Amino acid sequence: MRIGILTFHCAVNYGAVLQAYALQEFLRSLGHEVYVIDYRPDYLTESYRPFKLCFDSCSSILQRIKDFFRTCLVAFIRYKRNRTFNTFITNRLNLYKLDLYDKQNTFDAFVFGSDQIWNPRITKSIDNVFIGRFPAAYGKYRIAYATSIGSVKNLKDSDILSFEYIVKNFTAISVREQSLKFFFKEYYNEDVTVVLDPVLLAGVSIFEKIATKKKVDKPYLLLFQLDRNDSVSLYVEKIAQKMGLQLVEMISWSESIKNRKLKQSLSPEDFLGYFKGASYIITTSFHGTAFSILFRKNFNVISCDVRTDERALSLLQSLGLEKRMCSIDDIFTMSIEIDYSFVDSKLQNLRDSSIYYLTQAMIKNR
Repeated sequence: MRIGILTFHCAVNYGAVLQAYALQEFLRSLGHEVYVIDYRPDYLTESYRPFKLCFDSCSSILQRIKDFFRTCLVAFIRYKRNRTFNTFITNRLNLYKLDLYDKQNTFDAFVFGSDQIWNPRITKSIDNVFIGRFPAAYGKYRIAYATSIGSVKNLKDSDILSFEYIVKNFTAISVREQSLKFFFKEYYNEDVTVVLDPVLLAGVSIFEKIATKKKVDKPYLLLFQLDRNDSVSLYVEKIAQKMGLQLVEMISWSESIKNRKLKQSLSPEDFLGYFKGASYIITTSFHGTAFSILFRKNFNVISCDVRTDERALSLLQSLGLEKRMCSIDDIFTMSIEIDYSFVDSKLQNLRDSSIYYLTQAMIKNR
């Protein structure tokens, strides 16, 4: 089949671009002709501009001056990060500029997901493109794979009709979290499937092919956070010392002007390389958790954000690894070896059910 993927492929976020790449490559491995539809809404790209100045209406003139100068100082970091991500997106994703009004296009199916493409807090209300409500999708297979709304609490009463449209017009629906599965059942009496995130679906071999070679000579503990939490960073630094490991710290979102050791503009390929080469990993991120498992590392997930914790904990529980999540008070006591023969077996069962969903969706009667 000729398939177009619609997801947050242009976000400057490791999880976002790598899940898009994973789904693309996995569908290709099934023999399909696959493209990532190059849809870049302003609400998604605006937050990643190198020079983004936002003033709090209550802030003083002095604070606004400080904010202006800091914005100037971090602009180069943001520019460099954007450049590395754009290189990945251009070189690794098979992009396609689709006329959304072209009913005569030659696609057989559109796959929507993964990521939070149904989260109205991100999309500034439900985006019709991400629910398949555009002429180019009419009459095509419309398949949701591991889509998310972040939290059911994000939905307003006005969003209900949008999801009714999905139920009536999609060929198959799968979601990322149990709460959204329950939502579809409660409101529409629709049974939807919970599937693996694309990076776990695709498997480690897809990522080993593009991961850069090890750049640190000494054994190291890798810390990966989306937004840097200083308390976590300080505590993990002490853990690295106790374990006799060099600390390598990566972040995806926040910027630091003073800390030159902080890896904050890495390419997705380098991101993967650091995971592959680590002796131990500590993360606060869902995708940090996923890649720790894929590369079969000993790791811990630090609990510090409820939304991230729910996703990561759900994954850990499904693999019998829930004890790997802990607080900064007890993390070091959890640094025992992981039995990956047990984990791999459970992960393969989940992967098999996700593959079954996708293959059945492709042959389902319209």
